[in-house]
Amino acid sequence: MSTEPRQRLDTVRPSAAQNRTGPSAEVTEDAIRGRAYQLYEARGGEPGADLDDWVRAERELREPTDGTDHEPA
Repeated sequence: MSTEPRQRLDTVRPSAAQNRTGPSAEVTEDAIRGRAYQLYEARGGEPGADLDDWVRAERELREPTDGTDHEPA
């Protein structure tokens, strides 16, 4: 048993991950899943590119955008 005093939960400082701000701070797995499904539908619902859709969705949602399309033509 530890003899150190317990710290009150309301005085604990949030971790660096909890302090993040910006687009990636609020991205959830559900948001990524939804965007990946949109990408799947946009390419005609063809199977076989689920990982590509997921990675692209995650990148789109986590990276700030400047309004330009950076995908190769």
